[in-house]
Amino acid sequence: MKIIFNNLLVFILVNEKLFYLWKELNKRITIFLSTSRLAIPLVLASFVGITTGLIAVGFIKFIEFNEGLFFGRGREILGFLGPYSVIFIPAIGGLIVGPIVNFITPEAKGHGVPEVMKAITLRGGRIRPIVILGKMLASAFAIGSGASVGREGPIVQVGSAVGSTVAQFFKLSEAKIKNLLACGAAAGISAVFNAPIAGVMFSLEVILRDFGARALSTVVVAAVASSIISRIFLGESPAFIAPAYTLESPYEIFLYIGLGLISALVAILFISVLNTSEKVFERWRFPEWLKPMIGGLLIGCIGFYFPQIFGSGLSTIENALLGGLGLQILLALVFLKIIATSLSLASGSSGGVFAPALFIGAVLGGAVGKLLYGVVPFEIAPPGAYAIAGMASVFAGAAHAPVTAILIVFEMTGSYEVILPIMASVVVATSFSQLIQRESIYTIKLKQKGIDIEQVEEAKYLGAIQVRDAMTTKFEIVPYNLSSTELISRMSKHRGKSFFVINSNDEISGVIKPGEVQETLFEKDAKDITAGDIASSIKEVCFPDEPLNEAATLMMAQNLTQIPVVDPASPNKAVGVLRSEDVFRAYTNISTRRSDLLSRVEPSSEVSGVIEIRFRIPLQSPVVGKQIKEIKVPDGVILTSIQRKKITLLPEGNTTLQARDKIWALVTPKNEKIFKEWLKSNNLKTSSVFGS
Repeated sequence: MKIIFNNLLVFILVNEKLFYLWKELNKRITIFLSTSRLAIPLVLASFVGITTGLIAVGFIKFIEFNEGLFFGRGREILGFLGPYSVIFIPAIGGLIVGPIVNFITPEAKGHGVPEVMKAITLRGGRIRPIVILGKMLASAFAIGSGASVGREGPIVQVGSAVGSTVAQFFKLSEAKIKNLLACGAAAGISAVFNAPIAGVMFSLEVILRDFGARALSTVVVAAVASSIISRIFLGESPAFIAPAYTLESPYEIFLYIGLGLISALVAILFISVLNTSEKVFERWRFPEWLKPMIGGLLIGCIGFYFPQIFGSGLSTIENALLGGLGLQILLALVFLKIIATSLSLASGSSGGVFAPALFIGAVLGGAVGKLLYGVVPFEIAPPGAYAIAGMASVFAGAAHAPVTAILIVFEMTGSYEVILPIMASVVVATSFSQLIQRESIYTIKLKQKGIDIEQVEEAKYLGAIQVRDAMTTKFEIVPYNLSSTELISRMSKHRGKSFFVINSNDEISGVIKPGEVQETLFEKDAKDITAGDIASSIKEVCFPDEPLNEAATLMMAQNLTQIPVVDPASPNKAVGVLRSEDVFRAYTNISTRRSDLLSRVEPSSEVSGVIEIRFRIPLQSPVVGKQIKEIKVPDGVILTSIQRKKITLLPEGNTTLQARDKIWALVTPKNEKIFKEWLKSNNLKTSSVFGS
């Protein structure tokens, strides 16, 4: 008993010392962090980078394990099917992925990057922690079972979720949440491709869309930390081994420019096929959790003849860079990979489009190189060099990210000698692709759902708010013939306010500011002065349906503290006044408005199973010119957003509808028929897709 007591006493004393040691250490760390402006961001960025790097290593190992499981043990179990067993393996994987992305983590569906962009745009960078596990499992099973997708999109989303979770845990500001999210995205690319510089540029160019020094420093730290972890466990060699190609002739640059044009067309085809496939599967009335199985079955049928399309296809990319594939197989794989990737993602599987875009570009460039090699009248590089350029060009054309494309290919292959022709090809591909297709492969679906990624910055959200949403309808007016005595009496009751002067027709003729009254009364006899004599002319006005950011810019340029809001039909009749404090209030309420938009665009789980219906307002519709509260929208219908020219509006009761407005609505299944009858009765045209 004495021995037990003595041991217990020692245990208490030792742990008490450890407790005080930890308390003192924690105190010192807190003091250090609180006195260093860069310490907290850099420490957290390092933590996010290291964590994402470890997760990426585990993710890659788990994919390799699943590949052995499905195409090794799985083929043995399905041995009675002989060579046809490979057809059913992706379907089995889809049967596993379906429930994960439909019942556990819906955010895991698709290629990941759009979800991250949506989180930045609508949620202030907030991502649920469960996404880390859900995306890893869904994507590892999908890729391991042969789904024609990449692993970089998932790890970008996972890394972003890690950064977001860390920032939310420490209750950081929204700006810092976004920054750590970007750190996680950069760390993901850095670890998967062993390309820290490209990871940084992808995060800044595609995810964050900010090249500021403050964002750059933390993102670089995260990417480097992740790359170190990756190199410890996965090695330091580049992702692909390629010969040292060079530019053989000055005239060859024109061939690379031509490759850039072809790459742009192929990138646009990739975007279009994927987008169309997603619409087809969305309209298909079939259990959502079973759709990945159907997509997997179709993938299996293609893979039976062309197994190169299974998974990320990294070995096929390297083979193309080495010039080891024939012309016919290269040409076939260009189109088959587009179809296979589109089927995988459209059916609801989980994976990225980064590696498939590189795959398509590599086989396209290899095919172009083989067609040109030995045919043109001057010496050119082997087909592998064109495969490298094609790899960068197709990705740049699809993602609209030229800097990332150039750097990723350079880091993945180590081929600096052909960087000049690669740059020429990438610039041409990006420019031509953007000219024809405004949206990238990452933003096109979001735009069709009414989410404009270009409004990521806080100030840009003012473009989605109209003047009527912020203006004050109660304002002081006085007649032009009001005596100065009565005017002073009124102004004393409303100190600091300006007064609008109206003429005999109730039209605005001027404005009176408090300081101007005093100056005038000192100069003239007060008995002979009326409100019209004191008033200053109004130089600028705005309209209720004008974007608030344009009105705010006008006020700043003219140094105005307020501006009258007039009726578009009667420009001299005031319907309100927009003050500087009104603009400020609208700006501070942006986060709330954005949450409202999110709740409209992404309904809660209580309204799962809703149907999205899009419709246009033609000129002949009776709802033109009416406010939403006047048109009696049926129950069970939520109007989520309105696109008016280049402006995205939030539907409210006092929002006036105009001809050519494009409107998104969510409808419960039981009210679909009633809503469609209502649309028909109001001469409103439904549409499956709106152009950009």
